[in-house]
Amino acid sequence: MSKLRWYWNRVKTYIGRPRLVVQDRPVVLADHPRCEHPLFVVGPHRSGTSLLRRMLNSHPDISCPPESFFIADYARMARDDEVLAGYLGLGFNAEQARADLERKASELHEALRIARGKKLWADKTPQYVFHLDAIDHLFAQRNRYLMIRRHPWDSAFSIAARGWRFNDTPDLLDAALVHVRNSLEAMARFEAAYPERCASVEYGALCTNPEAELAPALAALGLEWHPDMLEFGQKKHNFGLEDPVLRGQRDIVPSHGAWRSWNRDVQDRARTLLDPAEFGYSTDAEATARQKGDQA
Repeated sequence: MSKLRWYWNRVKTYIGRPRLVVQDRPVVLADHPRCEHPLFVVGPHRSGTSLLRRMLNSHPDISCPPESFFIADYARMARDDEVLAGYLGLGFNAEQARADLERKASELHEALRIARGKKLWADKTPQYVFHLDAIDHLFAQRNRYLMIRRHPWDSAFSIAARGWRFNDTPDLLDAALVHVRNSLEAMARFEAAYPERCASVEYGALCTNPEAELAPALAALGLEWHPDMLEFGQKKHNFGLEDPVLRGQRDIVPSHGAWRSWNRDVQDRARTLLDPAEFGYSTDAEATARQKGDQA
């Protein structure tokens, strides 16, 4: 068959197609009242997210298990043209596809929330700091976000000490500094775009005076402080890929200032990649204590 005839047959088929196509759509099973405004804990690795999630998980109304990891994949699919084409073949338009992927992404959180008799589920996965826009789209911009920040060099020191690498920067410490900087910048951009759905806490202040630091942030998100949050060491928590030391801690044990072991050359090099001053932190021990509530 010549190319001209092939194209002609294609045109005839398109012109002669049915004007209205009604596609069958599968029935969604086991639907139930869902948590309408999930809470996402957002912070760089080693910034206190595990402590914060245990405090939240101890709240009588909040279920916050360890890292989920998979929600970012559902968020990616919700913006993938081929995935949306697959949904279209099953009778779902783009918005219906998004809603179905949201349902699938949250189903395990919902199941745990219901099993525990909680009203709200929360997710703490540090990697999601680079997927906030996609996750927000997946949940139709109904999420609330609780940001946590720590002295950037403390986070980078801890990441490098554990041998974790999240980018292709050759030097391990440099890679950690770049990762923390990128995380904090992503958080700042998102928080500036959606200030009404974001609130922040600072790790040093959270350790020093948990209620004074956390209660206003929760209130800004329409949530209430509860004293059970201070009893996280007496509660049961699922275990995931988190700091194993924290599992055995029954009280808040502040950790800060480890970066001060760096010599002057290392600090100067670190500052070229991640200047704490850009994020409101000092590299002077006394100033940091005054500004952030650390008890150095």
